[in-house]
Amino acid sequence: IHGDNKTRKGERKLHEERWQAASAAAHQHLSTPQTAAGGGRVLREVTLEMPIRYAPSDAVEKWLNNLLCLDCGSTPNRIIGGTPHPRECELYYVDRDSLFSYHKLSESFLQRIMALYVASHYKNQPNDLQLLSDAPAHHIFVLLGPQAEGQGNAGQLPDVLCVVQVALEGEISKESVAAQLSRGQRASGDLIPWTVAQQFQDNEFAGLSGARVVRIATHPDVTGMGYGSRAVELLTKYYQGELASGEFEEENEAAKPADEESDDESNLLKEKVKPRKALPPLLLPLTDRPAERLHWFGTSFGLTLQLYTFWQRSGFRSVYIRQTANPLTGEHTAIMLNALKCDDLPASPAAGWLDEFVGDARKRFMALLAYEF
Repeated sequence: IHGDNKTRKGERKLHEERWQAASAAAHQHLSTPQTAAGGGRVLREVTLEMPIRYAPSDAVEKWLNNLLCLDCGSTPNRIIGGTPHPRECELYYVDRDSLFSYHKLSESFLQRIMALYVASHYKNQPNDLQLLSDAPAHHIFVLLGPQAEGQGNAGQLPDVLCVVQVALEGEISKESVAAQLSRGQRASGDLIPWTVAQQFQDNEFAGLSGARVVRIATHPDVTGMGYGSRAVELLTKYYQGELASGEFEEENEAAKPADEESDDESNLLKEKVKPRKALPPLLLPLTDRPAERLHWFGTSFGLTLQLYTFWQRSGFRSVYIRQTANPLTGEHTAIMLNALKCDDLPASPAAGWLDEFVGDARKRFMALLAYEF
C-alpha cells in the first residue's frame, strides 16, 4: 500500500549514491599530501545478510520472521495521507481478537504497529508479542488522521501516526499488600502500585485503579509534531469518562459473533486453525467503547530530559526516581502519575492525594542529589 517496488528501488539507489559520494570524498581526502602522511579512514558500509541458523532462502526462516514480526522494520511504511493537525486526529481502540486473527489486512496492521516499536528503539522480544496478544490487562490504541475512514473505504490501511500500549494496574487488597511487604516481596505485574507501596510504605495507593503506559511510539516521519501528546490527552479524557456516548449495551449485544461455538462444544484437539469469520471491527472509536474508570494514569521510563518534558507537558508529575541507574542504558527509572477526575466513582481518594506523594518524592530527590544523582 505504501509504495511499490519502484519506490523501494529508488530509495536503495539514492542510498547507494550517498554512500558512493561519501566514500569518494574520503578517498580524495586520504590522497591529499597533508592527510596521506597522517593517515585517514575510508568510509565503508557492511551489511549482514547470511542467516546464522538456516540455509539461504530457507522457508522456515521466512515463516519465523513473519510469525514473530522479526522483519517488520526492514520495509518502512511511509505516511501517504499527509500530516493533519493533531487536533484533527482521533484515537481508536484496537480489538486484539481481530488484530491477531491472521486476516490479511489485520496482519499488515500488526506489522505496522511492531514496525513503530522497532523505529522507536524499543527492545522487542517474542514474549512482548505474546503479551500484546493475550494479556488480559493490556490494551492497544492508535492515533489516526481524519482521512482514515476514506483510506479504509478505498481498501487501504490508515496511516498510524501513534500507537499506545496500556496496562491496567491496581485494585490490590490491603491484606495482600501488607502480607507481601512484610515478607519483603512483591507479586509480578502491577509495576506502579507495588513500587509506590514499597517506597512510601502506603497500603492505600495499591487499592486504587490505574493504567500504565507500557509503550508509546510515534511514526518516525512525524515525530515532534504533537501526535504523541494528542494521544495521551485523548487517553486521559477517555479514562475520565469524558468521551462516553452512553450507547454501549445494545451495540455490544449486536456485535457478538453469531458463529461462536460454546465452550462445551469446543475441543482443542479437533480445532482447526484458520482465519475466523464474524470478527468485531479492528478499529473502534473511543466513543463506542465503555471506558474503564480509573483513579490515576501513569508511566514508567528511563529518565531523560526529553521524555520528562513530554510527560510533564501532559500533566504527569514525578513520584519516584530510582537511585541506581540501569546497567544497560545508564538511565534512572522514573515513575510519573496523573491524578484523574474520579469524583463520581464509589470509592475515590481525597482531593489532592497526589500532592503528598509528589512532595515526599521531591524531598527525597533533593536529599540524594549529593550522592547517587
